[in-house]
Amino acid sequence: MNDLPKKDNFKDLIRLKKGAVLFHEGEASSFLYIVVKGKITIIKEDKGRVFPLAEIGEKSFIGELSMFNEEHRNASAIAKDETEVFMIKKTDIKKVLKNCPEWVTNIMVTLTDRLRDVDELMREHRVTDNNLEDQFEIHPEEQKTIRKTLEEYRSRRGI
Repeated sequence: MNDLPKKDNFKDLIRLKKGAVLFHEGEASSFLYIVVKGKITIIKEDKGRVFPLAEIGEKSFIGELSMFNEEHRNASAIAKDETEVFMIKKTDIKKVLKNCPEWVTNIMVTLTDRLRDVDELMREHRVTDNNLEDQFEIHPEEQKTIRKTLEEYRSRRGI
């Protein structure tokens, strides 16, 4: 994406404070998100620790892996800074794709399936950029804060 979408093309703009949870691992996935401003950190919890998987910046999107299936989120997303994201309903994307030839939808489904498979394979074999952990290191105090925030989010949402 070279340019950000125009705000009048989307109804749902969410503003997140630093540290706010956008979505949580295990939640149902109903939206694709486009980061307009700020950064989102994608994290995974394991054995009481929080591990960064990626940092998503402006003009990037999150949630593409579950656009064409009913799988739940496989990681959590937390605002690293004051952040704005557009929310796009999966149903709206599917409506747009209904106007396209069927092969376009088939390509999209195949690509997301392949991305998910590669993502899982990389996690399984712990294949990452050598600098990923240093680049997105989460210090012990920050670990505590994130775990507490996630716990509060789970409690509010009944997860």
